[in-house]
Amino acid sequence: MVLEKKNIDQIKKSIKKFNEFSLKEKASLTDAIEMLWLNAGIQKKKQDVKPVKGDNEQILRIRQLLAAAWSEDLKD
Repeated sequence: MVLEKKNIDQIKKSIKKFNEFSLKEKASLTDAIEMLWLNAGIQKKKQDVKPVKGDNEQILRIRQLLAAAWSEDLKD
């Protein structure tokens, strides 16, 4: 009877530890998915922008980058 109680207690502890580990893993996966999602959005925006040539086009590119940064700030 005593051995059975010890085994039951060990099983309970094991289940609790497993639950804690799974919660940590879930949080880690959620963070990783969010980072991948953000990175995909950034990569998409990079592909949409065309390379620039010349002085006037460089100024235009800087304005585009500033506008994109401001629009990202407004979304938050």
